[in-house]
Amino acid sequence: MNTEDPPESGDAPREKQEGFTPSDQNELHVTITTSDSSLPEVAANPLIEFQLDPLEQEAKRVRDEWEMCARDPFKASPQSKYKRYDIPVDHAEGDRATFVKILSCKRPHMRGLHCAWISFFLAFMIWFAPAPLLREIQTTLNLTKEQIWTSSITNDCTAIFMRIVMGPVCDNYAARWPMAIIIMAASIPTAMLGLVNSAKGLAWIRFFIGIAGSTFVMSQFWASRMFARDIAGTANGIVGGWGNLGGAWTQVFMGTLLFPAFERYYGSAEKSWRVICVIPASIAFAWGAILPWISDDAPMGNYSEMKKRGTMDRIVFTTSLRSGMTRNTWILFIQYACCFGVELVMNNASVLYYNYKFDLVTEDAAKIGFLYGSMNIFARAIGGLFSDRLNINMGMRGRLWLQMTLLLCEGILIIVFAYAQSLAGAIVTMCAFSVFTQAAEGAVFGIVPYVHKLHTGAVAGFVGSGGNVGSVVYGIGFRNMEYKSAFLMMGSIVIASSFLSIFIHIPCHAGMLWGEDNNTVLQSRERYRLQRERATQAIEEQNQARLHGNRRDGGEGTVEGGATVESLEKVEHGSDGGDAAENP
Repeated sequence: MNTEDPPESGDAPREKQEGFTPSDQNELHVTITTSDSSLPEVAANPLIEFQLDPLEQEAKRVRDEWEMCARDPFKASPQSKYKRYDIPVDHAEGDRATFVKILSCKRPHMRGLHCAWISFFLAFMIWFAPAPLLREIQTTLNLTKEQIWTSSITNDCTAIFMRIVMGPVCDNYAARWPMAIIIMAASIPTAMLGLVNSAKGLAWIRFFIGIAGSTFVMSQFWASRMFARDIAGTANGIVGGWGNLGGAWTQVFMGTLLFPAFERYYGSAEKSWRVICVIPASIAFAWGAILPWISDDAPMGNYSEMKKRGTMDRIVFTTSLRSGMTRNTWILFIQYACCFGVELVMNNASVLYYNYKFDLVTEDAAKIGFLYGSMNIFARAIGGLFSDRLNINMGMRGRLWLQMTLLLCEGILIIVFAYAQSLAGAIVTMCAFSVFTQAAEGAVFGIVPYVHKLHTGAVAGFVGSGGNVGSVVYGIGFRNMEYKSAFLMMGSIVIASSFLSIFIHIPCHAGMLWGEDNNTVLQSRERYRLQRERATQAIEEQNQARLHGNRRDGGEGTVEGGATVESLEKVEHGSDGGDAAENP
């Protein structure tokens, strides 16, 4: 049996071809020619043409939907569970968003971003819930400085292993369920802190609480899954920065609010610190229980649904793990140890340092410790935002120069802080190096999504674990050295790490000092600029259409892509026939 295109009227038959070929863009014909006499009906009519109408209609429908997507940046791809999004998306990147609409909480993009940072915030809060209470714990249990710092080191050791593991887990299962499970699991040992009666018990309980630190990987993966790579720095910066605020908030919440309140109620400092950790643990556990039911894994839906629909590949754990271990990953690992590692050790050290250096009580030292972490409100997001802006004009080279500059300034200011003699000078310098520390964190994770496109989770896990390794290294220094010497050591390491940016080279992208972007990268940046312009225009037109929704020109007003205001409102409120899932 041979197949060929049907001959057109007045023309000779075309050459025979295997299979079937569309005769034009809108029609699909299959012609079967036979000379087999064993098929009498076919022999009587040697040319039989089958018109595959259902297949033609489906192919045309899919083509029309993709064309509509190209014209309308709010339109969801055909494979998505949604019909329309609240913010513009890049269909070439799996419907990832190209804008951050921070005041929106609609699914899937902005709901995912807010769920990511809130989850990390609560995880950070329980992770460092014991930190502002360490002086009281030390007094009650009669512990040495070395024993207190040993517990802080064990608090980070668990997170190192868990971050490496959770990266490939996110690649395969997304971030939603792993985030919920880890938060609930870490809440249990946090609530049990009051049962501690020895240095060994404190070290073990903080070891298990440390699994909360792995939620950083899920939060960064979640943001990278929802937002395009060109704004990954901004999205990751917001999630990481606002999540890190949990470390600052716990200083005030535990050390300045709950501890003195419960101390007055019970009349005992010991009973106060033994009871209050139950409160943040309960809040975090409740959030973990509801998280999976209020959010999505990805713009097109949840991973389980996407795998069934065939819109994503299954990823092997070991393959993902190996793919994340590249030279670029290890350099970013070291540099992240020199920014996030510094932040982690300061979450443990700040209250103890001001207790020791300036003889402040726990409540006052906790207030100052809050100032360090509070820079996360803006600093990390600014680092990511600047990285994205430099990428538009300078590409990866701009991201790398920014990263080196931020780390260099951070290291210099840490050394200045080590020599501060007055309380005011120490506070001002601490806040200054906090800004550069957190901005550097945002800049690092502006680069992470480019290292390995298919295994971003594994890369994020390795790089994120670097922060905990840095905290352990610096923690050992603070455990065995005077505070001034420890800060000088930490600042020197940070300065040295800044120059490693020279050796980062992302394939197809320009390096810091050599190499050029290839044509594909240049075209991608240009496409992103055009998309931003088109999306900005579409947002303005959409806002105008909603503002003047009651005005009709010829019966109905129109918006971008030819959709009417009325039809847009119907889609957004679930009146499109009831078949499509909608963004609550």
